[in-house]
Amino acid sequence: MVSGSDNKLKNDASDDCCEGNMPAGSQKAKEVKSLNRSDRRVVRTEKKIHQVFLELLQDKTYGEITVGMILDKAKINRSTFYKHYINKHDLASEVMANCQEAIISSLLGEERLSLGNLGFFKSLQATLTKHREMLKLVKRLNSEDLDVRKSFHDYFYRSIKKHYEGKLYGSSEEELDLGSYVSADILISVLMYYLDKGEEVHPDNIIRVIVNMYGLRSYYTPE
Repeated sequence: MVSGSDNKLKNDASDDCCEGNMPAGSQKAKEVKSLNRSDRRVVRTEKKIHQVFLELLQDKTYGEITVGMILDKAKINRSTFYKHYINKHDLASEVMANCQEAIISSLLGEERLSLGNLGFFKSLQATLTKHREMLKLVKRLNSEDLDVRKSFHDYFYRSIKKHYEGKLYGSSEEELDLGSYVSADILISVLMYYLDKGEEVHPDNIIRVIVNMYGLRSYYTPE
């Protein structure tokens, strides 16, 4: 459940709280606790926790944020938090996964997901622009516990490979695997470049660089 990340997030101050020990039984995964994911109260609570977590990320590093800060800002008790998440890392992983899903689902909706197709990169630019604020905050999750770039690459790789399974007739499993890996590598590189530069990258420039560097001119299709 991704919160309204495209809206401006508020910069509210939080009291300094320590994380403390987890209550007994909190090590159970959310699936074991059998939360009803369609229950409006569950959805509302997790949306609130996500929103507060993203707001805190605007002013603090991932390492500085504690569960106590989240509890104070979200105005929930500790037992409620641990009914939904094992720990802070569990929450961060879910926020990142929601962001990844939002991006890849829009890209895989393209009729032709091709690195040699200008239309695909126009769609990529629109997607990155739409989710830019969320992406900037998710990037701040990078730490010893969470490798953001690797996580995005792995997710893109798995999604692209699954998308093309059974569709590329005549291609071997090795070709599908390598093609998916390289495609994910290029996608994550474009994403990180876009975030690092702090400006939109025109699709024409992206495709021009890729075509020239990888010698793909014969495979290039305008739309």
